[in-house]
Parts: sequence; structure tokens; C-alpha cells
Amino acid sequence: MTLINRRDFLIGLSGFAFYNLYASSSGKSHKHQKLQKMEHYDMQLRPHHILDIISDHGKGTAYQPHPYGHSLHIVAPKLISDLDLKIKLVLHADDICEGCEHLLPDGKCKDVLAQLTPSPSKQAYNDVLDSRLFDELSIVPGTVTTTHQFLEAVNEKVPGIEKICTHPKEGQEERLQGLVSGLIKLGIREDSQVI
Repeated sequence: MTLINRRDFLIGLSGFAFYNLYASSSGKSHKHQKLQKMEHYDMQLRPHHILDIISDHGKGTAYQPHPYGHSLHIVAPKLISDLDLKIKLVLHADDICEGCEHLLPDGKCKDVLAQLTPSPSKQAYNDVLDSRLFDELSIVPGTVTTTHQFLEAVNEKVPGIEKICTHPKEGQEERLQGLVSGLIKLGIREDSQVI
């Protein structure tokens, strides 16, 4: 069973395209974007990347440099060690993507998800995935918050959010347990909230 079937992916992608068209043509959104750009932040991250880090932390993953050259091994320890970091939640290449061999000069990802048939581009897949997470968490792209505040919002959606952020070939129960363990380790969730 795959996380997202082709029909849902295409519907999500069309909704994402409409959202971008609406956000770029709306004066209010444009004004809001200017205000967000002026606010200080320590790093910018896609929501699903944060959830990946928390789930990996819950499983005890040790971060090592990746053959693709991305910066996960640099960003993850910083994020986990300081929950007061100000993060800008984005719907484009983020600080983890930095250095990746698949990142094009225009900031788009050229990689594909070969484990799905047909194989969508990671860029399109991740844009739909993060759009769904923004909706689920009632957060707009460009929001600047602390890691702690973001994880509190995530904790309110656990269980449930794992249905959105489980990767292809990963079980939802595995993702849920990783998220719960990671949130407990970071002091966001109490042991009594174990599922």
C-alpha cells in the first residue's frame, strides 16, 4: 500500500497550483509575505523534514553525511538540541536541501520517488505533502515560530498526522511510534500519552 495514490496526488497537486496562484495574486498575502521576510529566523525548514527528524530521533537514528550531499546531518542535531530555534516553515528548498546533488540552481529538486509507480518528482510530491501538513496544522507557509511551538502543534495531531507524513514503503505504525518516541524524548509529550 502506498502513502498517496496517483489520483490523490494529482488532486493535491492541482490544489497546490491553485494555492500558489491565489497567494501570488492576493495583495493581502503578498503584504503578509513581506512582513514574514523581515522577521528573524535561525533556519528555514519544510514541515515534513522536521517530522522526519523527530521520527528518526525517536528511533535513535545517528546522523551521518549522506551520499547526496544534503545537510540533514548538520541541521538535525541543531534542531534537536535547541527547541528555542526560530524556524521559518517553507514550501520550497530548505536548509536541509543545501548541498544536495539533486538541487537545481532554481531551487527545485530533480530527484524522483522511484519506489512509487508512476514515479513522481520529489519536488511535486513534497510540495503536496507539505501543503497537506500546513493545512492539517493550520499554519501558512512563511510562518516563523520556534521548534518547540511547532512540535506542540504536531503533538496535538498525534495520532493522526502520521497518515499524512508516512513515507512510501514505511508503515504508518512505525512512523507513529517514531513521532511519539521523539516527542517524548524532547519533552513535548508525556510518557502517559504513549499510544
